[in-house]
Amino acid sequence: MRKQDLSPVAVFVAASLAAAALSGCSTQPKPVFASSANESSYAEHYPASLLALRTEYAADEAHARETFAAFTNYPGALSAPDGQQVLAVVTRADAAGKSGSYAAGMSEQSSVTAFLNDEKETLNQKVGGAAAYAAKQKDCTADVASPAVGALDHALDKAQEDRLRGHNEAERYIEDHQDALGKANLEKLQKQADDIALASYLVHVRVKELKLELARLVDESSAVKKTLAQSDADAQAVLTSSTASKGAKATAQTRSTAAKTATASIDSETDQAKQALTDMDARSDKLEKDYSAALDSLEKALNNLPKKP
Repeated sequence: MRKQDLSPVAVFVAASLAAAALSGCSTQPKPVFASSANESSYAEHYPASLLALRTEYAADEAHARETFAAFTNYPGALSAPDGQQVLAVVTRADAAGKSGSYAAGMSEQSSVTAFLNDEKETLNQKVGGAAAYAAKQKDCTADVASPAVGALDHALDKAQEDRLRGHNEAERYIEDHQDALGKANLEKLQKQADDIALASYLVHVRVKELKLELARLVDESSAVKKTLAQSDADAQAVLTSSTASKGAKATAQTRSTAAKTATASIDSETDQAKQALTDMDARSDKLEKDYSAALDSLEKALNNLPKKP
């Protein structure tokens, strides 16, 4: 799926990989933060979190493949390009996707996107309502709410795109060499640089982050089970109490239902996560190999273009 200081995830992954390399150990690196497995709310969402990580891994893998499969079309989409200048854009975009700066940008973008998706309806209602109220004050009967909401969506999308491009050195190269690259090619090259950096990030960083995070969660399964059992036991104590209020019992019933629901699916989700983990290294290696082949093919095509004086 897609901005600025090194994110906690990027720092965690970098530190974990470095620690593993220094120790020569192949075991899962220990996280730098405390586990939340003893927290009831976390435990209730634990099975869904396992599923979400597996789903995101598959989606990112598919997105990366779809993106780098289109590399072969890039040279033909440009107008009389200077192959060496375009190659400089490509190599910088590829490198950007592997960088900590870009990973930080993607982490920020992911957080912002998640927030906006969760709050979209509320934000749209407030923006649209404010625009409609302002129009009404001026005796305007036109629909101004819809255009206002649309303008907000467009502005947010453009702002996120611009911020992420700030982490991609290829975008700076395009700006600095716009005359050599050709005005007609600039917008297309910006989009190509966006896609190359994103594919590189998904292949070299994101799927590895997801694998580490899934492994961390799997290690918490036993502790999460204990938390859910205790949460249900605490709820049952309230439900059987003769002194508990109606409101307290209603809350306890909600807690008990949530604990039981999570408990019912935790073994299945944990087993599926464990199975997914056994395949992820091979899938990641194959993804990286196929990406490299697509990138090599693109670079070869650019090197074969007629050189300009």
